[in-house]
Amino acid sequence: MVYRTKLLLASITVTILFCILPGISYAATYHVVQQKETLWGISRIYGLTVDELYQLNGLNSDLIYPGQTLIVSKDDAEEEVVEKDAAGESSLTDSEVDQETADEATSLASQIIDFARTFIGTPYRSAGSSPGGFDCSGFTSYVYKQFNIDLPRVAQDQYYFGKIVSSSEAKPGDLVVFAYKNGYIHHVGIYMGNGEFIHSSSTEGVVITKTSDAYWGPRLLGFSRVLD
Repeated sequence: MVYRTKLLLASITVTILFCILPGISYAATYHVVQQKETLWGISRIYGLTVDELYQLNGLNSDLIYPGQTLIVSKDDAEEEVVEKDAAGESSLTDSEVDQETADEATSLASQIIDFARTFIGTPYRSAGSSPGGFDCSGFTSYVYKQFNIDLPRVAQDQYYFGKIVSSSEAKPGDLVVFAYKNGYIHHVGIYMGNGEFIHSSSTEGVVITKTSDAYWGPRLLGFSRVLD
């Protein structure tokens, strides 16, 4: 009788554990976004709400892109906040603050470029400004808007919207513009570094091209910094 009672209690304990364990995540606490995944779908995998994913990752829109890493554990998010708070308590020199700012800008530029790459092959469309088809300035304005940077709609206005920098100062994430001999700006793209830019070409759609290209090189006018 005692043996049966112990066996019954053991069975009940195992059953309770199996009921509780699914609610405890032992899976990876960071999720790498795959093609065609949505925030809603990811939230279902980890037992979160979309609003919780927003809060955990500081998101401003539903837009996510392949390769993006999302926090899917509340514990990890809280640890990051604690670590940041602890780091904030230490005094930083001006140079360290400048470096942090530069690192943040570099990170944002990388995110923008990675996002822009997801549209490679998207066809050119006159006056287009959506994933169905872009013209040059429609492409740049759409990409930056997803990161809360509202650019003017046309290439010339986008160039003067930012801080004009020289070729030697150009960094990834800057706009790069091209003009006719009379100075009229007729094309804009996103500079990627290493002499390359991504843009919506009227002949090829969204592609990556060298700024020294036989066609674009002679028409290169300059660069404009729109990231802080």
